[in-house]
Amino acid sequence: MAAADLVHAEGVYVSLGGMPILRDVHVDVAAGEAVALIGGNGSGKSTLIRAVLGLIPHQEGVVELFGERLPGFHDWRRVGYVPQLSTVNVAGATVREIASAGRLAHRRPFQWLSAADRAARDHALEQVGLADRAKWPFSALSGGQKQRVLIARALAAEPELLVMDEPLAGVDLHSQAGLAELLRGFRDAGLGLLVVLHERGAMAQVLDRTVTLCDGRVVTDENHPVDTERDHPAPEPSLIGLSDPIAGAAS
Repeated sequence: MAAADLVHAEGVYVSLGGMPILRDVHVDVAAGEAVALIGGNGSGKSTLIRAVLGLIPHQEGVVELFGERLPGFHDWRRVGYVPQLSTVNVAGATVREIASAGRLAHRRPFQWLSAADRAARDHALEQVGLADRAKWPFSALSGGQKQRVLIARALAAEPELLVMDEPLAGVDLHSQAGLAELLRGFRDAGLGLLVVLHERGAMAQVLDRTVTLCDGRVVTDENHPVDTERDHPAPEPSLIGLSDPIAGAAS
């Protein structure tokens, strides 16, 4: 494992209900590196994400976050997690309320938000271009905007690693391009990205490596050419894919 690795998984085996899901899987993510997990349905991508986050146990192998083995790792404020949009049920919640939940790792249960919590939340909403929609109901947003809110929730924790499970699912092509530019900026700022995708698509110019899984095994681990555009300003992400959904415009 390299000294800068945020994620190090080696020889990981996971079985659920007696069924083998992951077999001898290896994956690493360094600071400022964007790594995609790609494969068909049932290939083990989401299971690997959950194993890396300690949400399910692994029976064999090593999983380390920031150099510390699971299950001993506890500094979860360093990790931001964006689940699949289809799994999120927050009826009646506002954009601000959802983003505020990202500060839970920084405060005690039932404690009011501090000034630092509110500042981090508001900054996260600014980063994803939704500061002016803080009071909007989450349910009124488009798919791309909802995804940005979930990213803001993860960013509110001020993490060093962002783990995302199919962030482009259910998002139109225009908004996918906006999300890709947003994530490019976070990567270039030093944030590590581990992203589950069905295909590279809009994320192709953001990714440093692609790990392809099939039947619970890594079949390829491909490095991509150095992005020569990293030293050039990217388009302002908050201006992409943020039309007013209530007005019926595309997001």
